[in-house]
Order: sequence, then structure tokens, then C-alpha cells
Amino acid sequence: MKKISFILFIFTIVGFAGAKSVDITILHTTDLHGNVFPTTDYDGSEGVGGLFQLATVIERLRGENPNTLLVDNGDTFQGTLFSYSNRGNSIIKCLNFLGYNIWNLGNHEFDWGIDALAENLKQFSGAVLNANLHWTGSATSPFKKIKPFVIEKIKGIKIAFIGLNHPDIPFWSRNFLLENTVLEDPVQAMFRVMPEVILQKPDAIILLMHSGYDEETHSLETKIKEVVEIFPDIDVVIGGHTHTAVPTLMFGKTLYTQAAYHGIALGELQLIFDDETRELIQKKAVVIPIGPNEEQSKKIRELVKSELECTEAIGTQTVCFVEGVIGGEAPEDMESPVQTLISEAIVDSVNADVVFHGAFSSCCVISNKEMTVSDLYKIILYENRIVTAELTPDEITYLIDSMLEWWGTPSFNYPYGLKVKIDVDGLPGERVLSIRDKNNKPLDPEKKYTVAFNSYVAASGGKEFMPVRAALSKKSSRTKDVPLTTRESVLNFLKKQKVYKPHIENIIEHVKGDIGRFVPVTQNTALNPGSLQLIEFAFMHPGSRSEEQSGEWFVIKNIGKEVINLKGYSISDGDEGGRFRIKKDVKLAPGEPLLFCNNSEQFQKHAYAGNPYIRFFEYGKLAGRLNLGNRGDELMIIDPHGRLADQVVYGPRRKLWKNWPAESKAPNHKVGESLIKTEGGWEVNEDPLSGW
Repeated sequence: MKKISFILFIFTIVGFAGAKSVDITILHTTDLHGNVFPTTDYDGSEGVGGLFQLATVIERLRGENPNTLLVDNGDTFQGTLFSYSNRGNSIIKCLNFLGYNIWNLGNHEFDWGIDALAENLKQFSGAVLNANLHWTGSATSPFKKIKPFVIEKIKGIKIAFIGLNHPDIPFWSRNFLLENTVLEDPVQAMFRVMPEVILQKPDAIILLMHSGYDEETHSLETKIKEVVEIFPDIDVVIGGHTHTAVPTLMFGKTLYTQAAYHGIALGELQLIFDDETRELIQKKAVVIPIGPNEEQSKKIRELVKSELECTEAIGTQTVCFVEGVIGGEAPEDMESPVQTLISEAIVDSVNADVVFHGAFSSCCVISNKEMTVSDLYKIILYENRIVTAELTPDEITYLIDSMLEWWGTPSFNYPYGLKVKIDVDGLPGERVLSIRDKNNKPLDPEKKYTVAFNSYVAASGGKEFMPVRAALSKKSSRTKDVPLTTRESVLNFLKKQKVYKPHIENIIEHVKGDIGRFVPVTQNTALNPGSLQLIEFAFMHPGSRSEEQSGEWFVIKNIGKEVINLKGYSISDGDEGGRFRIKKDVKLAPGEPLLFCNNSEQFQKHAYAGNPYIRFFEYGKLAGRLNLGNRGDELMIIDPHGRLADQVVYGPRRKLWKNWPAESKAPNHKVGESLIKTEGGWEVNEDPLSGW
């Protein structure tokens, strides 16, 4: 699990200080995940967060400004034994006690199914929001209480709150959990809802969206940006989902803020309005750290006393003795003992031949002592169910190969029950070199094997594992959703063991393949087409050598359905020395183009070089004598194994390459034009780079 840090931005919109004003405070939480006790954050800080400490701070701040609203932005009750033991009812009791005005649903609200969610919706005393959540079943909707937006009035000020959930929930949760739930695209939902909001003439519009700031890309998730770009009248977006603290980030005139996770921080948004005109003259936001020495609210602890006692009774039960070490940070490039344990338990529960499962990280480490139920809930955080399918050896091989895109990360799912040799640097579809069963025997090509996954991966893991979802969608796979969680299977398995020794299986043997060598390409070389294609190029430009080279460029596109790593591929113009090899990871998504130019600074001087959707690869320092002009009249892509993947012939040399296919031959073009591949062959394009 990646470490999450506080992202600091500072911005304040200042109005004129002399005006009489109304100061309204909005306190917000997100991603509580059932945490009531102080916990340990992702950076290892202990005794922070939790609703019991939050309650004290909320009451103090509410006392400082009676014009205060309290909202939660989803993923509220899933994640702890305390909450799971009563299916979230205890967390809803806490929210009601604290006087939460609004609850916007998150993706993990569906983890226990529609019935559990419906009961919690019924119990919550405030307004529940989700503008893009719909029920299509014939039965009475469990979402009757949910509204797309609500207007809150304080001191004559009208504030509109709109709620949106993450649209990718169907790619995280299996259909048996969602039933007849449909998640609408947030932008489409806003086109429908925003006019209704405007008719209410609110003085401020706040969007609660269970989507957030991505630390890896240092930007907001795509759907937030799309909504804010199309609807600039939104004054504030309160985000969540990504477990990140963002005090203030400005996106145009819209303020964005996010309050971390597990209650380790409380978001405080201050809105100041002109008392006469009701104009919003100032908005500012901070994120307040919670703990580690904050007093826990005695009132709220007393409120859930019976639930705490029940949780204590369950949590202190002994599961087994652990002889060794299990838990902690998951390794990025090898199996983990937790991964092996879960896989062993699933095999024991459903008699699977193969189990695909990834590593988990946790703050809990069990070392040579008794493991309790509470410990197990800290190590296995999610209520994933078990999904089984009947797959052929070819289908299993394909899934392993597709998952190698995640090699070296905790997302990679090791195929427990197999012994696999791979060349991770090989071509997609060729990276799995051999597969044997647990007895080191080849798989029977005529047999189907029972393969198990957790429900998150089976649903695609948020689109990371779409080949798995596709394989399980086929009738021939006989896919079953087993009414058993992975945690329950582990609990049952460990109780039978009594003493458990953590270990790993060494499933994968990584064979370092030869990425190939430069080989001569002649007119008799057979074309071995793949997913990489040359789709556009230019080879003429007058002037000095540097100007000539800046006018020479070509575009390669991934026309396949899988990500392709260009590492090990070579580009050649057919002349001695006119070639180069790509020696670093360069990944192309399905449908993505990549433009190769000698010098990007020179190339970008062209009028048509400003296309913002094309990535550049500057090859000038690698290419030696690569020239696409008169000194080179063919362009070739050679795969890491020395095979000709694609080519084009042009200019005077066209006649010399008589054995190459006619569609590879291209006409000349004028300066300022390019040649583009069409269904009928290569044609002149007067508007270069306009098609990508």
C-alpha cells in the first residue's frame, strides 16, 4: 500500500474586508472505513484519526461557529471488525449522534450488498446524495431516500450540495452485490441535475464527489476535471476515494479540498457571504490533523457501548498460533506470505486447482504469537468474495501473460498452484515460456481447471484486469460467485491448522530473455505483423541538415487491445548504421500513437506540431545515421526477436523491394504534407497529424 502524505496548497479568494458578512463553516470527512478507534496512518504515525477523536474536534469547532454543516463523502462503514460485525449500523449511529447533515455514498458502500446498504440508508437521519446512482429493478427501489442534490439554508444563505459517486463501481464489484444498480456517467448526470440546481438560485454550489486527487499523476481524477471544466459555476468540490489530504487546490475559480482517510484529518471549509447581496466573497479550506493526543468523546463511546463489547468478544478470539512472521508491507517484486495464505485457504474452501491473488499491505504484523480475529481483520481488510471459473490451459496462460503488465507491483496476481517460467521483457503473448502444475507436470490441453479469483479482480480490479473479466463472462467458463469471503475462508483454514508457518511458494521463475540483435533486413524478409503499425510519416524538408532532420518524423500506433512495451524494438531505414533500439520502458496503451522525431525542439517549430494528444520520442541521440530523406527510402519496425513487424517503402528505392506488399509502398509528398496509412494504402495528407 502506497504511503499517503498531506498535499499542501494555499489559496484564498479575498473579498473586501469592510462588508457585513455571514461566515458559514462546512466540516467534512471522507473514507472513514469504519474506523472509530485511533489508528496508524500509512506513514506509520500511531494513535491518529478515528471517529472517537473526530467527535471531540467536531464538537469544539461547532461551538466556535454555530453556522456549521457536517458532511461525509463516502466509503463510510466498510473496513473494520467493529463495523462489519453489525453491517455498518454502529457507524450510522455515530453519524446521527454527531448530527451529520449530508452523506454522499462511496464505492465501498456496496461491499455488503444492497440489503445492508438499504438498511443503513433507512437509519441515517440526514440527507443522502448520489446524483448518478439509479435502480432499474422492478422491485421497490432501495434508493428512494437518495437525492441528486439538497439545498441547505443558514442565516438566509442557500447552499446547494450535489452528490456524485465514482462511475467505476461496476469494475470493482460483482453484479450479485450491485443487483439492479446503474452508475451513470458523472458528466451526463450533471447535465440533467445542474439546471434543476440553478433554478433554486443557490448562493453557492458545492459538489461532493467520491473521486479524488491522484498523487501518482499529481492531478485530479479525470471525471472531476471534466465536471469542473463543463460546469464552472461549481464553487467548491469536496473529494475523496484516493485517501489523500488536499487542503486547497484551485481548478479555475473552483476550490478543491479533500480530508484524507480513516478520520486522520478533518476538512474545514469556510465560506463568507456578503450579508446584503448574499454574494460569496471569500472561500478557504484547511485540513486539520486529528490526534494522536486528542481526547476521545465519552458520549459517543457510551452510545455504541454494546457494539464495542460485542466486537471485543469476537476480536479477542484466538485463530491459531503463527510460527513466523506475516503481515506488514507487501513486497513489490515477489510473493508475500499473506498472498500464499489467502490462496491456500481458497484452495481448501473451493477445491480450486489455481488461485490468482495479489499481495496486501497492512500496519499489522504477527510474529511468533497467537493470531486473533481482530489481527486477521487488520491483515485482510476487504470483504472480497470468492469467484471460480473453469478455464483451459490456453486461457490460463493468456491471463498470466496479461497480468505481467503489473509485474513488479503489488497488483500482480501470482497463480498459486502452478510453476511458471516467464520472460517479462518478451512480447505480449509470448512472455509465458512454460506452465506446469503443482506436481511439476505439464497442464493437460484437453482438461479444464478450476481457477479462483477474489471478486475485486474478477470484476476487473478497476479495469486493471479486463482480460479476467472477459474470460469469466464467457458461458464456457461456468463462472460461480461463491457465498464466502476470502477472509472467512482464511479464518476457517487457520482454525483447522492450529499452528501456521508463513511461507511463499516461489511460483514464478523469471528467465531473462535475449531482447534480440540487429539483423539484416532484405527484400526477401517476411513481414510478421503485430499490433504495432506505422501510420504516418514525413521524409522531405529543404534546408540545412538540422532543418532536414526536423522535418523527418514518423508515428507508430498500437492497434491492439493490450498495452505494448516498446523496449527492445528497433527502427531502421535500411542503411548501414541507420537504426536504433529502444532500451527503456516505453508503454503504448491500446489505440495510442507515439511520434518519433530527431529533435523535438526543432520539430515543434512546425505549425502542425502542436497536437497536445501525441507523445514524443526523440531519437536523434540514438539513431546514428537514421535519415528518412534521399539517403534512406524505407522505414522498418523490427521486434525484439529480430522479426519485421511493419515497414513502408518510398522514393527511388521502391522498385528494389519487389517482394514487399504493395500496400507498403508510398508516394512522394510535398513540404508541409505527410503520408498517412489508409485502408487503400498510403496517401498524401495535406494536414499532418490531424487524425490522431
